[in-house]
Amino acid sequence: MTQNPFTSLTFESIWSKHFNDNKALLSFKSINGVKFIKYSRFGIYVNAGKNLTKGIDYSINFEETDYKGKTFLIYDVPTYFDIEPFHPPESSSLKLKKMFQYQGFLMDISDFKDKDDYINAQFSSKNRREFRSNQRRLETCFNIRYEFINEEISQAKFDVLFDQFHALLNERFEGKQVNYHHLSKDKWAYYSELVFEMLKEKKASLLIIYNEDNPIGITLNFHADKVLFETITVFNPDYYKFSIGKTSIIKLLEWCFDHGYQISDFSKGDFDYKHKWGNLAYDFNYHILYDSKSIRSILTSKYIEYFYILKLYLRKRKVNELYRKYKFLMSNKKTVETSQYSNVKVSSIQQFEASDYDLIQFEKDDYKFLRVCVFSFAFANPENISNIKVYKHKSLENTYLISGTKKAQQVTFNVT
Repeated sequence: MTQNPFTSLTFESIWSKHFNDNKALLSFKSINGVKFIKYSRFGIYVNAGKNLTKGIDYSINFEETDYKGKTFLIYDVPTYFDIEPFHPPESSSLKLKKMFQYQGFLMDISDFKDKDDYINAQFSSKNRREFRSNQRRLETCFNIRYEFINEEISQAKFDVLFDQFHALLNERFEGKQVNYHHLSKDKWAYYSELVFEMLKEKKASLLIIYNEDNPIGITLNFHADKVLFETITVFNPDYYKFSIGKTSIIKLLEWCFDHGYQISDFSKGDFDYKHKWGNLAYDFNYHILYDSKSIRSILTSKYIEYFYILKLYLRKRKVNELYRKYKFLMSNKKTVETSQYSNVKVSSIQQFEASDYDLIQFEKDDYKFLRVCVFSFAFANPENISNIKVYKHKSLENTYLISGTKKAQQVTFNVT
C-alpha cells in the first residue's frame, strides 16, 4: 500500500509515546515496512500500533537473518492489501502462519464514474429515493451544513471539535450501556494528539454534519494514497429518523470521487450497513512469523495461535459483547435514565385549547428527553424546526403537545 498512515513516522512515534513509554521502536532488516516492540520475555515482537491500526502491510527480505530465534505478531493484515506472496527459499527457516480474526468491508469505487453510478449499482430505485428524501428532509427541518477537514486547523478549533466528538460518543454508548474502549482516558488522549498531527499531513480527516453550529454527526477517517479508512463514526440519536449515517456515507463517496480515491474502507465490524453499502468483503488476518529452527520460536508461535483461536471462538459467541456491558456496569458511570420516558403514546390532534398548555423551550436540557419526539414529528411533517412549538399540558402529567404550522400531535409518557 502506498503511504500507509499506520506505518508512518508520525503514527508510530505518537503511538509509542502513549503506549510504549516513548521507547525506540525496533526495526528488522528481514521485515520491511513495519516496526515492532518487544512484548514479552518469551521473545514476542508485536507491530507498533498493535490493534489500533486499520491495516498493516509489509514485505520480507529473505536474504537477512535477524529473525532467527524470534517470533513476530503482526495484527490486522487485510487480504486486499497488495502484499507479496510468502515464498521463502529453501535456505530460510522463516515461516508464516495466518489467522483469520475479523471480516472487513469496503466500497471499491475504481470502476465507477461518480457517487450516483456507484449507488445505482448497489441499491434499488426505492432505496435511492429514500436516501434523497431523508437528506432533503434533514436540510428542510434544520439549518444543516457539511464540513470536511483534511488539512491543518488551529489547536483551538480542533480542541472544540474533539470535545464535541467525545461528548457525542459518550452519550451514544451510555445510551447503549456498553463500554467503548476508544473513550478511555489514555486512548482518547492518544487519538487527540494523533489526529491533530495527521491532519497537518493530510493523512487524517473529519467529516462533520452541523445543525447550526452543533455537530450532529462526526466521522474520523485516515488516508492512504488512494484509500480512505473510516475509523470512528457517531451520530446524535435524536436525529435517527433522518438516517444521518447514510447521508454521511454519500458525502464521503462524493469526496472520494472528487479527490481520485479508489477505496472507502469500512474496516472491521460486521454491521448491516456495511453489507449494504460495501461491494467487497475481505478478511483481517493476524500474521505470525517465526523461526522454524528454534524450539522456543515454534512453541511461542503455537501459543499465540491457540490464544487467538480461543479469542475468535469467544467472539463468535458474543462473549466480548457481554464483557463490554459488564465493563460499563463496573465503570460507575451514571446510567442514562430512560425508564420514565421509554413508554410513549403518540396521538394526532386536530384542535386544541391553547389555554390548557404552557409553551416550553424544548431545546433546554430539562426537556432533552423530548427532542427525539420533536425531531421525529419534524421528519414526518417536514418544515423548519423554528416553526415547531412544544407545549406542556397544565393538568395532565407527562403530557406534551408538538405543533407545526399544519399538524399537531400529543405525546404522553407513561411513567414506569
